[in-house]
Amino acid sequence: MKKRRIISAFAAIFFGLSLVSGCSNNEAKETEEKEFTSADELVDFVRVSTVMVTAGEKHASGLILGIDEEEVTIVTAGHLMEGYDQGIITFSTGNAGFGDVRFVSENPDLCIMTFAVEYVDESLLKLLKPVRVSKEKYDDLKEGDSVFFCGSAISTGSNATTGTVASTNYYMSEYDAWMLYLYADVMAGMSGCGVYDENAYLVGILCAGNDGGEAVAVKLPDILDKWEEIKNDKD
Repeated sequence: MKKRRIISAFAAIFFGLSLVSGCSNNEAKETEEKEFTSADELVDFVRVSTVMVTAGEKHASGLILGIDEEEVTIVTAGHLMEGYDQGIITFSTGNAGFGDVRFVSENPDLCIMTFAVEYVDESLLKLLKPVRVSKEKYDDLKEGDSVFFCGSAISTGSNATTGTVASTNYYMSEYDAWMLYLYADVMAGMSGCGVYDENAYLVGILCAGNDGGEAVAVKLPDILDKWEEIKNDKD
C-alpha cells in the first residue's frame, strides 16, 4: 500500500446513512438509542466530539476522548504533532486554545493531548462531548463491516465518508504496528479523525490513505492502553 499523509483539506462531502446511536458522557452511560434520519443529523452528532488540530503550518483532525474534572483529552495523528509540545485545538463551537502534548509517536501514529478544564468556560464545557467508546463493540468489529469517518482541517467535522473493514489486525511496516486496514476514499485534512462503527462507536483514528481507496487507522485498544498509561502516570 502506497502511503500518503493526509494534511491539507478538500471540499466537504456528506453522505446518507441510517444508523442506530445515542449520546455518551464521561462515564460512558447510555441514553435512549435513536435512529438517525439524515446525514446532517449524523454529522451533527459526531461533530460535537470532533476537533481540529493545528501545529505550525500543519492542520488535521482530532477528537475528544474524555472529559473529567481536570482536563479534556484529545486524540489526533502522531505525524501531525512530532516535534511539538503544544497544538491549537479548535472545538466544534469555534472556540480554540492550546493543548499540551502528553504522548506522541509515529509508530504507532498516535498523539494524545490534554486541554486544562480551568481554561474552558463552563458554558462551553457543557456543549462538549467525548466520543462513544466500548471495547465490547470494538471486539465485535469484523472484516466486511461498514465504518464511517468524520473530520476536517478547515471546518470541524465537515468532511464525512464511509468505508469497509478489510482487516482488523493488519501489520503496517511503515508504522511498525498492527492496525485497522480499511477500504475507504478518505480526504486530505481527515488525518487524526475518528473511525466509527455503524452504531457511532469509536473503533480507531485515521492515519493515512491513498488514491487507491485504502486507509489505515490506529486501533481503539492501542489508544485506550496509552491513555490508561498517561492517567496512571498522572496519579
